[in-house]
Amino acid sequence: APCPQWPYCRKRCSYCSFNTYVVPAVDEAAVRACLVREAQTLLRLSQVHSVTSVFFGGGTPSLASPGTVAAVLEAVAGAAHLPAGAEVTLEANPSSTSASVLDGFRAAGVNRLSIGVQSLDDAELRMLGREHTAAEARKAVEAARGLFPGRTSIDLLFGLPGQSRDAWAQRLEATLRLCDDHISLYQLTLERGTALAAQVRAGALPAPAQDLLADMYHTARSVLGAAGFRHYEVSNFARK
Repeated sequence: APCPQWPYCRKRCSYCSFNTYVVPAVDEAAVRACLVREAQTLLRLSQVHSVTSVFFGGGTPSLASPGTVAAVLEAVAGAAHLPAGAEVTLEANPSSTSASVLDGFRAAGVNRLSIGVQSLDDAELRMLGREHTAAEARKAVEAARGLFPGRTSIDLLFGLPGQSRDAWAQRLEATLRLCDDHISLYQLTLERGTALAAQVRAGALPAPAQDLLADMYHTARSVLGAAGFRHYEVSNFARK
């Protein structure tokens, strides 16, 4: 599946070690041309003749315009067969996900959203350096579900410094009251060079114990399984 990447963000989260850029302004026309050429080139070199899914990642691809998304999809369809029912996913941050923006992406050809909620607790969101609040995350997910019913996924992080198993279970229960049909759970990795890892190394924040991380993972499997979600991949759960 083609995975065009919009590498820009408005700010860098405290745990992020990805190859992303925070810049004052983006020449979107130039980036769009690069993404179009990349899609065409990769499909030609890989000799792929049919594409069943496209995933727009980042960075924060919801900062791109719907026109850029439409141009990339047009390039994919011109280089390979892209059936009408192909899954087209866009990663989105709650801070750049208003209903009008989402409607524009839907018109451009997006039919599935993956929303980077990460937590529904304001203190945890501040520690992670996220732009949004828990209330803004809920609003974004509700807007997404209205436009993409049955095709809205939520990303959550667990194993945060100071997070208990009970607090994690509460986050899961809150997410189940909000989510649609898919949840992706990722254990926080404290990567060298990130602000959060530096805080943990300096003793300003506690390092999560490995046994606790394992307990959190098993708790998630139990809670989501009881709620009717199928654990089909290490980090991913889909409603049966």
